[in-house]
Amino acid sequence: MNPFITYTLARLGLLAITLGIGYLFGLRGPLLIILGFLGSGILSLVMLNNQRSQLGGRISGYFAKINEKLDANTRKEDLDD
Repeated sequence: MNPFITYTLARLGLLAITLGIGYLFGLRGPLLIILGFLGSGILSLVMLNNQRSQLGGRISGYFAKINEKLDANTRKEDLDD
């Protein structure tokens, strides 16, 4: 599966879990939302390291290809001049 989709679904899952736990503990309103996002962010740093690495590798590969194309076009323009 696409690393972006995997990572995004995992983050949304963690958010849903932390919101659910906060709701069970009686949190409501903005406090629930703030602590839900904070908790899911902290958990994702620990639990989703592998998915984040895969996503980072995919993104860096994408930009490396773009840079290679730009370099090739620049060299081509230099030869044409």
